[in-house]
Amino acid sequence: MKKLLYAGLTAAMVLSTGTPATLASERPLTENLTEIKTVEVPLVDVLEDYATYAINQSTTSTLAKDFATSRSTGKISSIGQNIDLSKVIPTGSKVVSVTIYCPTNVSVTQSLYTSIDNYRLTNGDGTTATVKFQKTNTPTSTSKTTAFAGDNASSLWFVQIEGTVLMQHTGMDGFTVFGGSKMIVEYN
Repeated sequence: MKKLLYAGLTAAMVLSTGTPATLASERPLTENLTEIKTVEVPLVDVLEDYATYAINQSTTSTLAKDFATSRSTGKISSIGQNIDLSKVIPTGSKVVSVTIYCPTNVSVTQSLYTSIDNYRLTNGDGTTATVKFQKTNTPTSTSKTTAFAGDNASSLWFVQIEGTVLMQHTGMDGFTVFGGSKMIVEYN
């Protein structure tokens, strides 16, 4: 049975605003300015006790150890993780974009004939999107999706990693991502 994770409760919230262009009418800069806020959700290890994270919303945690194995070939999906952002993002907030990636220092193992393909994200509204699995310290548009734009940001999210077993090598092939992937939700 999958554990309900409260990694989102530990997300560090960062307020960021762009530099607005100078208005010809000299109106205050706060007019017409839409603030986009960002919450970074590194997800905690699925084998840890999550109660401590639920009470400390200022602590940054990490997208946790996740894995998938199979005795056959074809598509595989990891056990996945639930991320509850309802205590971190204000009710009524709407998604602008979601970025998810695996930093280069994260340990990843995979069988000889197994590929790690995508992150599969599902939000509380039932919208699903995939983002290419990428090891990087500087995520680009490849790591970002706007498929959730306008959806409720303050909800329960489910994140899985998808892969493909092309050929069995050990008799139980698959992959493990040992924790540290990061999910960034921009919202307003």
